[in-house]
Formats: sequence, C-alpha cells, structure tokens
Amino acid sequence: MPVLPGNSEFEQVLQEVRQAESRQEWREAACMYQELIGAHAADGPLILRAANALWLSDQPEEALVLYRRASLLVPSSPAPLMGLGNSLRDLNRFEAADRAFRASRQLRDGPEVACNHASVLIGLEAYAEAYALAERRFELPSHAPGPEGGVAAVVAGARRLHVRTEQGLGDGLQYLRWIPPLMEQAAVRGQRVVLEVEPSLVALLQAGLAWLPQPPEVRARPETDGDGEGDSAGRSLVSLLSLPAALGGAPCPQPPGPYLRGLDPAACADGYGRPPRIGLTWASGRKLSDGFTCREYRKRSLPAAALVRLVEGVVALGCEPVLLQQGEDRQLAEPVGHLFGGAIDPTGDFLATARVLAGTDLVITVDTAMAHLAGAMGHPAWVLLPFSADPRWLRQRDDSPWYPSLRLFRQADDRDWRPVVEAVLQALQRSRRRLRIRASKPSAARFTS
Repeated sequence: MPVLPGNSEFEQVLQEVRQAESRQEWREAACMYQELIGAHAADGPLILRAANALWLSDQPEEALVLYRRASLLVPSSPAPLMGLGNSLRDLNRFEAADRAFRASRQLRDGPEVACNHASVLIGLEAYAEAYALAERRFELPSHAPGPEGGVAAVVAGARRLHVRTEQGLGDGLQYLRWIPPLMEQAAVRGQRVVLEVEPSLVALLQAGLAWLPQPPEVRARPETDGDGEGDSAGRSLVSLLSLPAALGGAPCPQPPGPYLRGLDPAACADGYGRPPRIGLTWASGRKLSDGFTCREYRKRSLPAAALVRLVEGVVALGCEPVLLQQGEDRQLAEPVGHLFGGAIDPTGDFLATARVLAGTDLVITVDTAMAHLAGAMGHPAWVLLPFSADPRWLRQRDDSPWYPSLRLFRQADDRDWRPVVEAVLQALQRSRRRLRIRASKPSAARFTS
C-alpha cells in the first residue's frame, strides 16, 4: 500500500522529517525522505527537499541524482538547477556547476543563486565576475542593504570611510589583503579609513597593520549601525568583503610578503636543540544552528581518531605539538593532552594567538581561521582540506595563490581523513631535518614546506 500525501502515515513521517531537520540531522532526514519517495509520493517539491537534505548531509553524489529528477518534474523552477550547481561544485566539477548556475539564473536571477555562482567562479579564477556577483548578497532579505551608488563610488568618494568585517573570522583575515592598496589610495585622496572588526581581532590588526605608512584606525565593530556618526558628517560604510569589487585585483593585490607583520612570538624556552614546535588546529568554526554552517563544520573538522593519530605521530617524529585550537573542540584532545608542550590561552584574543603561532616552526590546521591567520602572517602552515573544499582553494593543487606560505593536503573522494593524516606525517618526517635546523638556530631562514 503506497504512502501518499494526506495519508496519516505520510503525515507522521513528514513530521518526523521536520523534527530531524530542526536538529540538523540531515542524514536522518534524507533517509526518511527517500522512504517517502520509495513509497511513490514522488512529486517534484518532495524530491527537491530530499535532494536538499542529501546535500546538507554532505552526500552530493546522491543529491545530484534527485536534483536532476526534480529539474525534469518542475522545469520552470530555478531551485533544482541551483542544487545541481551546488552538488557539482562539491564534486569539484566547477565547469559543470558554472553551467548549472547560469541555467538557474536564466529562469530567475535571484541573489541566492548569484552568490552561490560567485563561489564557483572564484574556483574557476574568474575573479571580476565573481566579485561583481557576490555584491548581490545585499539583495537577500536576511542582509542589510548595500551602499547606495555601489561600493566603488562610495570607496572613491567618502571623506571618512568605515570598512566593516562580514561573515566569519577566516573571511575577514583573508580579505584584509585589500587594506594595503586601499590605504595607499586613501592617502592620495586625503581619506580617513576606520576598520571595524570583531573585538577579538582589534589588537591583532592594530599591531599587524602598523607597518603601513598610513594604517587604518582599528576599532571594535558596533553591535548596531546606530553609532552616532551619520552620513551627514561624510561617513560611509562598506563591507570588507566588497573591497575586491571596488579595487579589483585578485587573488592578492598586496605588497610583496605578508600583510600582517611585526607580530613577535610569545616568550618561550628557545634554547639550543629544542624540538621543533608544531602548532595544531583540528576543528572548523562550531556553528551548528544553520544547516550549511553545520555541514561545513562537520566535513572540515578531524574526528577524534584522526586527531589522536596526528598528535601521537608528531610526537613520535621528535616534534613538540602546540595546542592552537579554540572553543569547545579543545576537549577532543584530552586523551593526548599530556603530549602538548604549549597552548594558546582559551580566553585570549587573536593577537595572543598570533604570538603563540609565531613561536611555532610549522602549523598543521584544518580549513578554519587559523589557516588564514598563518597565511596572512606569511607563517608556514599545512592545511588539511576535505574533498569538497571551499572553491577558494581551487582544485588539484598543493599550493595557494592567496597564501604563498601554505601547503595543501586534500582528502580523496572517499572522504577519509586517515590517508590525509598519514600523508602529513610522512611529509613531516621528510622535513624533520630542516625543522630541527630552524629550532636550533632561531636566526635561520624560515622553513617553508
């Protein structure tokens, strides 16, 4: 007997699906959707919801099948084509994803699909089009309106320009690379620039940008826009993430070398012959309230077994692990906590973290703010990436045009972290001699890879 809409059993399963979705249990939700589809309740909207659940549970191959099926059932809807683009992006098929996003935008060119399209265009290194499309985010109902007249006009014409961070800490650290060229132009225009950032970043940026001939004023971003400085006083506000659309140049329009400088390492026992210090970060930002950010946290973070293997392997190679992880995920290292030779203060800001990082010989991190901090400082770091990595890391490369000091280690399509950890440990074994030279002689040239 098929389970059909209106049937009490159908409604009960659907209620259970909604409960699973509210708990961010997308794999469970996907299984229940497929149960309903298998019982012949297979209309287009239901198949689309099932595909979304599969995608949010990081099953892009399975999601791709259902998005294609939904696109045939509801050919006038742009949503299945956007889902196709997202799944193809996660399978590193950027060219096919580009075509799917363009087809979706032909049906209805909304801001959500435009922003998703911008992400894959960055992976294709089509930066000008990507940054222009990314500005469409200001059309989203959840987003505050963008600057009137466009970001380029505001940046060029404001007497006092406020640049504010947006989204995650990693994005903020990455897009700081546009501050040096902005300040160079501001000096010519006689423009005052105020950089408004998360409180944990203020001291870091005050110190790390002090090398600029005209550094910006760095202050904590207000909780609301009502900070008493109106546009009548010549003040204009733009997002840090909008600077590429205004200034151009990608991926890094900056002076040679790192753009966060002068961050001296914290005091440590730096005696002759000490073991190389390896900073470790194993979890991405723990944002579990939203389906997409929950998915990113889970796929980017190391499971406990992989972390233990990494820590024990670092110690077995004669190196000293240093704990750089912030937040609740520090607890994951408790079984091997006695092996760490140092740690950041869990209540410290990013300046304190940067000084501990600067005292390491190498950082090994997943894709999180720590990778961007190391890259911005020009510090050597190895970044462990999931198979469906953010397109900013491009594809099939072990280096990054954004950050010359980083080396990338990628998951295979089996999504298994164990081979990645083993590859990192093998690379560390090959590099031990250079690391030990640097550890023994602090004045020696910096280890790079």
